[in-house]
Amino acid sequence: MTIEMINEKFGRMCRGLLKRRWIALGAFVVILFVGMIGMKKMVKETSFDAYFIEGDPMLVKTDEFKAHFGNDYFVGVLTECDNIFTKKNLTLLRELSNELMDSVSYADKITSLTDIEFMVGDEWGMNIEQIVPDEIPDDGTPEMEEIRRMAYSKPNVAKKLVSKDGRMSWVVLKLRAFPEDSVWRKETTVAPDMQTGEEVDHILLKPKYAALNPKGTGMPVVSYEKMEFINEEMSRIMMIACILCLIVMIVMTKSLRGVVSPFLAVIGGMFITYGIAGYTGMYVDSTTTLIPVILGFAVSIAYNIHLFSYFNGRMRIHGERRKAVEETITEIGWSVCFCGLTTIVSLLSFLVIPIRPMKCVGMICSMTVLFVLLTTLVVTPVLLSFGRNRKPREGFTEDSDTTWSRIMVRLSDWTMRSSRPIVTVFTIVCMFLSIGLLKIVPAFDIEKTMGIDVPYVKQVVGVGKSELGSLYSYDLVIEMPNEDDAKQPENLRRLEKLASIVENYPLTKRTTSILDILKDLNQTLNEGDPAYFRIPDTEEEVAQMMMLYENAGGTESEYWVDYDYRRLRLMVEISDFNSAEVEKELNDIDRVAQEVFPGATITAVGNLPQYNVMMQYLVRGQMLSFIISVLIIGVILMIAFQSVKVGLIGLIPNIMPAIFVGGIMGWAGIPLDMMTATIIPMMLGMAVDDTIHFINHSKLEYDRCGKYPKSINRTFRVVGVAIVTTSIITSAVFGSFATSPCAMNSHFGWLAVVGIISALAADLFVTPVLVKRFKVFGNEKD
Repeated sequence: MTIEMINEKFGRMCRGLLKRRWIALGAFVVILFVGMIGMKKMVKETSFDAYFIEGDPMLVKTDEFKAHFGNDYFVGVLTECDNIFTKKNLTLLRELSNELMDSVSYADKITSLTDIEFMVGDEWGMNIEQIVPDEIPDDGTPEMEEIRRMAYSKPNVAKKLVSKDGRMSWVVLKLRAFPEDSVWRKETTVAPDMQTGEEVDHILLKPKYAALNPKGTGMPVVSYEKMEFINEEMSRIMMIACILCLIVMIVMTKSLRGVVSPFLAVIGGMFITYGIAGYTGMYVDSTTTLIPVILGFAVSIAYNIHLFSYFNGRMRIHGERRKAVEETITEIGWSVCFCGLTTIVSLLSFLVIPIRPMKCVGMICSMTVLFVLLTTLVVTPVLLSFGRNRKPREGFTEDSDTTWSRIMVRLSDWTMRSSRPIVTVFTIVCMFLSIGLLKIVPAFDIEKTMGIDVPYVKQVVGVGKSELGSLYSYDLVIEMPNEDDAKQPENLRRLEKLASIVENYPLTKRTTSILDILKDLNQTLNEGDPAYFRIPDTEEEVAQMMMLYENAGGTESEYWVDYDYRRLRLMVEISDFNSAEVEKELNDIDRVAQEVFPGATITAVGNLPQYNVMMQYLVRGQMLSFIISVLIIGVILMIAFQSVKVGLIGLIPNIMPAIFVGGIMGWAGIPLDMMTATIIPMMLGMAVDDTIHFINHSKLEYDRCGKYPKSINRTFRVVGVAIVTTSIITSAVFGSFATSPCAMNSHFGWLAVVGIISALAADLFVTPVLVKRFKVFGNEKD
């Protein structure tokens, strides 16, 4: 089937649409209303556990951990004042601890200076007391000095709860296991971790606690703060994008329809997409929510610019509105549709990455583009059909030029004359940037991906780097062959050896395990002699001490050893994050742990192991995604133009954005994260749009005239202005991300601009040269 025949089919569909234009508009309004209702049912996922696909080994390990030790998430609060050992500050700290325990829905156990299991010896062996009595003594009294003395009497306790200068204190809230998705989704659209983070944030912001300067951390708090920031940024970036779109569309189209059409297309695409997501319970990631919206704006404007550009040209020639609409859809409809389909195919390649946020980007973005495309091809022609005819411009014909099209024709002539220098320059630049591709490194820590210019990131990073606080943690679970193996002193000494090794790694801040309780118990039962701060000598002693501890009301042990005494847990807290160092340390720790515990099964769970696995998935997945995109788009081009040569030639300029974006990321040290990982396949999908418009129209003009210079010249005249305009507008839309203080948004913004501009340069300079040089449509005709 020739392009002329395809165009005629689009012309017939347009004539049928215009005959039923009121029905089409009515159906569009109904669909928007239904989609808006569905959007209210949508849930934005925030948990890192939700990043993994069901059945993933990391998810299985995490679920097993929770079955034995409960929730691996915690909430940490760092307080800072002039002196925590005053009646006022200790009173506030107790009230804060009590309110966290009483008001946070999933609170399980609080540990703070005013609420701690402090073991002291007595005539019956030992007793668990509080450092701070119910009646807090006045400042300067011996009783207050006794509180300070007790707080520092046990170094293993003091280093986790109070700073050496007494200015800071650390509060840890352990959480109950969050319910399954199927449970909480029946009652709310707010995930348990988000609910927890919001409740903690509400408490810490109360004026009554201002004297303590409380700063929250832990994944629930970080997730909530991140979501709040993203929502604010989304609104701000969307406002900038809307203003840019409004200005450009007014300048380019000089009509109200030119402004309304792309906005309706975006609204249609987003409402239908997120409505379906709400009705079906589709996974929607909170971090990448803005990408489909901005992409929807970009493609909507691009499609509408091509339609309006050709429509305005036809109106200058004959001024008949309805006829101009039919001619526009006949001539441009197929290329716009083809562009949309190739973009969708490129975006669907994200589905091969085994991480749910990336699959979400692929599915949601492809659905958005599809519905934006359908809305554009339905609503824009209908809107253009309303109104009066115009008086045609006198003397304006098919070969007439506007100011801008005249510039494009001159550019076409220059490109044809300068083919050799163009190819040489592009080759040198691509070779240089290809080296940068090898330097790209992945990263998931918030300091690198979000940046300390973001207020909440600066706060939580500061907490992590303080004397007491921590942000990230992971757990090592040692599963031994038999029950009660965890009571054996030799296994406890192995755990002590492993903890000592782990504490020597650069990123480790501290470790916590059952050893802290056992050693403290042993010392307490031996009149506080520091020499007994060690593991008991026999299994019987261990068992007796644990029974004595539980009879005294101790409950902390259940977090560190399972009910059958078969599994031991070692929690490792870190204050800083380095992607390469974390991967190296985790691999080394796994090896060392297997040597220390021969015959046992060692499992690493928590945020850091999850980050490590996600980095591996992301690197391999992005490469696979790009390869699949290139292959499928190449095949589509070959089929559509019925030529292997056209398909291969069409791919060359579209690989440029990948080389430019990836090369700059490598040379500039920009990490590969959830946002930047989407750029290369996305740019490939968008870059091929201009290539399709150029090759499609070149083929159409070649079939009409049989000469390459003339067909390329006319292509520059007819679609060149639209190609340049859409690239500039989409660059401005994506560039709105660059105004964000968030590092990954800023990187995404200006890298997207680099990708779009490099694709435009390739289509204006490389594609024409290749089309003419390789005679992709056959030999010239007389």
